[in-house]
Amino acid sequence: MATKLKVGDLVWAKMKGFPAWPGKIIEAKADVKRPSNKKLHHFVFFFGSENYAWIPEESILLYPFNRDKFTSSSRIPKGFKEALEAIEDAYKALPASTTSKILKAKDSLKKSAAKVLKNKEPIKKLTPLRKYGTKRSLSTDTEQRPSTSSKPPAKKQRPLPQLNASPVRSPESSRPSQSSIFNLSESGFSHTKIRSSDGYKSPDAEFSAAIGIRPENHISKGEDMHATMLQNVSSSTQIEESMLPRPVPKAIIPTPLRIGFLGLGIMGQGMVMNLLRSGHEVTVWNRTGTKCREFIKAGALRGLAPSDVVHNCDITFTCVADSSAVRDLVFGNSGVLQGISRGKCYVEMSTVDEETMEDVAEAIMARGGVFLEAPVCGSRVPALEGQLIILTSGDRKLYDDCYSCFEAMGKKSFYLGNEVGTATRMKLIHNMILGSVVASLGEGMALAEKVGIDQEDLAEVLSLGSLSCPTINHKSQAIVNAIANNKFDPHFPLQHQQKDLRLALTLGDRAEHPLYVAATANEMFKRARRLGYGDSDIAAVVKACSV
Repeated sequence: MATKLKVGDLVWAKMKGFPAWPGKIIEAKADVKRPSNKKLHHFVFFFGSENYAWIPEESILLYPFNRDKFTSSSRIPKGFKEALEAIEDAYKALPASTTSKILKAKDSLKKSAAKVLKNKEPIKKLTPLRKYGTKRSLSTDTEQRPSTSSKPPAKKQRPLPQLNASPVRSPESSRPSQSSIFNLSESGFSHTKIRSSDGYKSPDAEFSAAIGIRPENHISKGEDMHATMLQNVSSSTQIEESMLPRPVPKAIIPTPLRIGFLGLGIMGQGMVMNLLRSGHEVTVWNRTGTKCREFIKAGALRGLAPSDVVHNCDITFTCVADSSAVRDLVFGNSGVLQGISRGKCYVEMSTVDEETMEDVAEAIMARGGVFLEAPVCGSRVPALEGQLIILTSGDRKLYDDCYSCFEAMGKKSFYLGNEVGTATRMKLIHNMILGSVVASLGEGMALAEKVGIDQEDLAEVLSLGSLSCPTINHKSQAIVNAIANNKFDPHFPLQHQQKDLRLALTLGDRAEHPLYVAATANEMFKRARRLGYGDSDIAAVVKACSV
């Protein structure tokens, strides 16, 4: 089949549902399946994101002839800027003979176009019916809204993507259907990175050099920080991570809305890091200010107080330890409420009791704000890997506006309805089951030690049988590792699990529903806390059975 393109050409390539992105046609990778349809496709490497995919020729334009075609946007994502820099470097590195041919071809095209236009009748220029005013600010503050007498705002341009990211959607659009979500595996999209002592790098340096990518373009600041975080964990943590399947890279197009995030604890650190890696603009705040430093280096902005973050951002997320911390953050001095005004959006991701969640929602909405609860299922490693499960209820449009953020932070998000408290109830039931399972595991591991069975053998048997699941596998291995290290590294602190069991039992009391197993598990976790293991991982519940 005849083609105008060849391997080595610099191009603009457009995947279905995504804006055009700078790339280069390369030799096809043997492990990436060729599309089955009859259209002519080319294998394109995308600059900046280091992804590659089969793209139909009709969706590809030669970059030298269309250098400025897709670069006009008022808010270009960070990843797109890096991709532009990379393709410009590759373009400048072309041999002089090649660039001279391109210039001659351009001149030829201009002359041909001029001849065609010369023979055509001039088109009468139409006078526009009206002119549009300046673009509306992304902020939803009432003082920044145009008055009713002002001219209509210009249409907001859609942001260009960072191709390590989620389905394309603008803040005003509704959530895309599942069938419309871009699937990496089905499209032949492939991207692999391996960990080394100095961060994440492309698995094939020669391949990268061949297509004109500078080494420093391989690693974004967010990825550097991610590698550093993983390198700083202990040996037992690394063993647990090695048991996890590496997540498939996501294709996320970040929302142009300004994101705030309050709380940089065990969960918040990974969540913020994934927001930054996916190209979101994030302003952070933490009670211990020193925790903000690494995120500032990775591209985040720093808020002076919770009220300052809320005032300067369109959507603010919070993830802190418990109900007391949430109430202090929202109702305290320079708290969230002091920054809330009409249209400001607030998302509570902490696991708290229903009463606290309802009080916060009522206070936010009383000031004209928009509220969504979004507690998450997962621990430190899923948070770092962007593999959390996010449970939401509250304002549906805010859920839609948060979609790219949820895609960056999690592997799945659920909208459970507009009633505040629904997501909290789901999360408490989830953690009640988790706590009961881990308590039973701890009891079994302690019994094995008592009757002379090697705990490592038991862990292996559990990992191979019908009980095999991430929780059983990871926590049994954590117990084995703790024997050697005498330390349970906190992925999910035991005191937080006991708090969730207590809240679940309260939920059962309100519903007048008995919870026999959960009540017993709660007593085991309470005993482990009294023994001094509150800050340790939930696997330390085994100590409640070993003493």
